[in-house]
Formats: sequence, structure tokens, C-alpha cells
Amino acid sequence: MDAGPHLLDTLVHGRLDGASVTPETGLVALTIWCAGGVRRLGVGVGPRVVGIGWLPAAPVFSAGPKHPLVAVLKAHAVGRSVRHVTVDDDGAVWITFGDEADPVRVRLFAARAGEARVLDAQGETLTFWQGERTRPPHVCEPEGSLDAVGDELGRVSDGLTAELRRGALVRALRSLAKRLARRKEAVELDLERIDDVGRLQRIGRMLLAQGANLPRGAAKVTLEDWEEGGTLEVELDPALPAKPQAVGFFAKAKRIQRGEAVMWARLEETQRQLDAVRALEGEVDEADTATLALLQRWMAAAKELGVRENEAMPARGRAKPVERTPFIEYASARGQRILVGRGSVDNDKLTQRVAKPHDIWMHTRGVPGAHVVIPLARGATLHPEVLVDAATLAAHHSDARGADFVEITWTEKRYVRKPRKAPPGRVTLDREKVLALRLEPDRLARLLASRSER
Repeated sequence: MDAGPHLLDTLVHGRLDGASVTPETGLVALTIWCAGGVRRLGVGVGPRVVGIGWLPAAPVFSAGPKHPLVAVLKAHAVGRSVRHVTVDDDGAVWITFGDEADPVRVRLFAARAGEARVLDAQGETLTFWQGERTRPPHVCEPEGSLDAVGDELGRVSDGLTAELRRGALVRALRSLAKRLARRKEAVELDLERIDDVGRLQRIGRMLLAQGANLPRGAAKVTLEDWEEGGTLEVELDPALPAKPQAVGFFAKAKRIQRGEAVMWARLEETQRQLDAVRALEGEVDEADTATLALLQRWMAAAKELGVRENEAMPARGRAKPVERTPFIEYASARGQRILVGRGSVDNDKLTQRVAKPHDIWMHTRGVPGAHVVIPLARGATLHPEVLVDAATLAAHHSDARGADFVEITWTEKRYVRKPRKAPPGRVTLDREKVLALRLEPDRLARLLASRSER
């Protein structure tokens, strides 16, 4: 794509001053101070805006500093200079920040299902963010110069985000109105029970008067209503005599009377809140435009009425958790994987969870250091060169680093046991062999160059 040369010419040696993300549309914006002034690189990674261009201004709508991509960029790239900018065969922009000894790389892939990825100096992913995986009815994929594409990306992203946030707020208000309407209905039903007070008190009085004549253990009885005439059908607890049940009817009537004032106050408050929610919903829904200031005012009013912020926001995409392995992976000269624990807790994970019983396990003898595992297929033979490579790494990742001569303990993982309540990294061996290792600088350099992490 022809964006590569332009980006290289204008951004290299510039300083990253800020970064923002508009999660609703997928627009990533980087503000870079260059020799010719401030440039704002906009990359739409989908699903609603797609493309690469120069933004005329910072996006009106963006996520806060706690957004995972923004937080990682701020921690690792903001304030650092641009060393390289390239565009790969897929059209993804790669920007390298910092010096050669400790670089940070950012990959921005402009596509409907694109991504933004930040990697450290070892190539390990620090964060990986994608826009919401939806099929939106409108996707902006402008073409033309970088200025024209950037202008369209910024304009469309701001407009779409405003409408998406307004729509989400309207839906949240409608949902709240439904909850309030259900609450109002429930309070009104409770208030209807006020009419039951007289009947409950009459039942209590009739039970006291006629209880001696009722059949013992009856679950349902018919009482003569001496006060209003007719009869009263009453369900009773067969296990209790009439007098305690009469007291229960009096107590229930008293509770209803005591709660009447509270219920009327609650009904009044619920109706007031419901009216306010419906009024705000109508204002938001019928407004001609949805500016940032209006949305902020509407959101503040909605919060006071009981709308939670996460309910009033559209889908924000996802930052995929990067699974961290408990080991660093190297490759021997024969292509065999060699796994080295990152620390004492990771040593336990590598040995107890990752390693198989037939794998080879090793450690520096009598010296603190990393657990090292050589994965082997069942019945496979370990090549001597692979053993020496792994032993070299065990020595390097231990307190014996730099020594000319080191003893390395090794065995099959099946003979490695973790004692109960032992501290992290502490194990015992049922069988072991010892390899006397003399350090070979060229071998170590080759192994370190093969390092890979996930």
C-alpha cells in the first residue's frame, strides 16, 4: 500500500505524545510530534471505520485512560521516539518506539476485523485489542489521500459514536422505565392489601370466640361472621391451636397498617422517578443532534435517576487476555524445544503442570536457578547435543551465570517430587544424574538468539 513511504518520511524520529481509542467504531489515534509539527495518525481497525489516514483533529469521542490499549500505550510507548514505521504485506502498520536495546512495537491492522497489538522487546504481546465483532449496517472504508481518508475516518467515527451512545442511553432509560413501572405495580398491589386489614382482624376475633368449637387439627374451617353476617372461609395450620393463630392474624393486620405510610411514600417516589425517566428518554430520543456536551449532561442526569454507566454504553470491543506461559522457550541446534522457568512460582507450574513424566528435567546442582525441561515424545532418545544445550541454559538462568564450570542435575520428570508445604520452586529427586558442564560462549549466544516468549 502507498501509505508506507509517507508514514516513514513524516513519523520517524517523531515523539508519541498521546494515544486514544474510540471503541464503538474501532478508531485508534496516535498523536506524534514531528519535525514539521503535530501529526495525528488515525487507523480504523473495525468494525465500523476501516482505513489509515491523517486526522485533522483529535477524535471527539474516545475511551478513558483505563482502556487496556490506551493504558499499555501510555505505559510503554508515550513519550518515546519513533524509530521505524513499516507496512507489511497484509497492509498492517508497524511502528517501533524507543531505542534498539528496549523497543516497543505497535501493530495496527486496518480491516473490518482488524486489531491493535502492542509487543515488547522480546516480541511478547503486552495487549491485543479488537473492536466489537459485529456486522454493522454501515462501515466506513474511505479511499484517497491520507488527508482525505483521515478526514472521513474522524468525521464518520464521531458521528457514529454519538448516535451509538445516544441509542444505548435511550435503551438504558427504557429499561429503567420498565423496572420502575413494575415496581409501581407491585406497590399498588401491596396497597390493595390495606382493604384486608378489617377482614384479618375479624378472623382473629372470630377465632378467639369460636376456637373451642373447631375440630382439632383442621386445615380449613368455616367461621360464623357475627359482625357482618355470613361466613368466613379460613385456612389454618393443623399443628397449632386456634388462639396462637388468631394472634397471628392480628399481627399480620398490624404489619399492613404500619407499612401503609411507607408504601404510599414509595409509590409517590416511584411515580416521580418514572416521570423523570420518561421525560429524559423523550428528550434524548427527540434531540436533533447528540454532541459530546449533550451526551455528558444526559448521562449525568441518567445516573442520578439510577442508570448504571455500563448499561448506557454501546459495545466497546474487547481486549483479549494474553495467556502468559510460565516458561521461556529456546530451540537447540537440532530444533528441539527447551523450556526454562521464569521464576520460582513459574518453576512449579512448568514442572508440575507443563512437563510430562517422560520429559527431561534439569537444574543447576546446589545453586538456585530455573527449572529446565526438554519435552520428549514417549520412547524418544535424547541427543547428547540437546542435553548440553539445555544444561547451558540451566547454568545461564541460575546464580552460577558466568562461571566457567557448573554441575547440572538432570533426570526424567517422573522422578521429580514436590514435598508438601515446600516453598515455590523447591523439589526433591528420587533419581538423578550429574553433567559436568564447561561453558561455551558461542553455544550460549546461539541459544539466546533462539529465545521466544508467549
